Amino acid sequence: MQELIDEFINYLSVERGLAKNTLYAYRKDLQKFINYIKPKGITSMKRITRDHIVNFSMRLKDKGLSTNTISRNLAAIKSFYRFLVLERYIDDNITSVLDSPKLWKRLPEVLSLDEVERILKKPNLKNWLGIRDKAALELMYATGMRVSEIVNLKMEDLHLDAGFIKCRGKGEKERIIPVGKEATKAISRYLEKVRPELLKKGKISGNLL
Repeated sequence: MQELIDEFINYLSVERGLAKNTLYAYRKDLQKFINYIKPKGITSMKRITRDHIVNFSMRLKDKGLSTNTISRNLAAIKSFYRFLVLERYIDDNITSVLDSPKLWKRLPEVLSLDEVERILKKPNLKNWLGIRDKAALELMYATGMRVSEIVNLKMEDLHLDAGFIKCRGKGEKERIIPVGKEATKAISRYLEKVRPELLKKGKISGNLL
């Protein structure tokens, strides 16, 4: 994998004419990703999955890095994968449906932190409606998804153990979006305590909510 990074950096230098500081940034970000992958026993780019990249991005987020920094790391990985496909080292660009962290928007910035917290605390968790609303609000806050996108979520779109969900937006374009701990906890509570009863009563079918 290290040799492929070296070849990619040389490609950026010779073919793209990028500046030295830009090349250094690309190498540093890619090395960070490789250092995350290696302890998992992965020694080939072909063995890296989309989940590995999503989990890597979530690890950076959990470390408190800014969305700009995470976005730069992901951009480097995406560029690397495009190069690998171009040079036929791999067949599939698994990064093509990954969102930039800049798109991991939460509630509108016009709301203050106190206002957001009040909204999230509003649902009454003593009844099924409140538990459902809490799950929906936490999901919107964590992912920036539209209400229509959340309403159309299917159970198979959930990958909570891996820390992400699949979202289908306009034109049925699929996106993979990381989900944080609070949203995961709220969704899990809903799945355990509420959804089975809603299924019994015929209020929902294959959709999440």
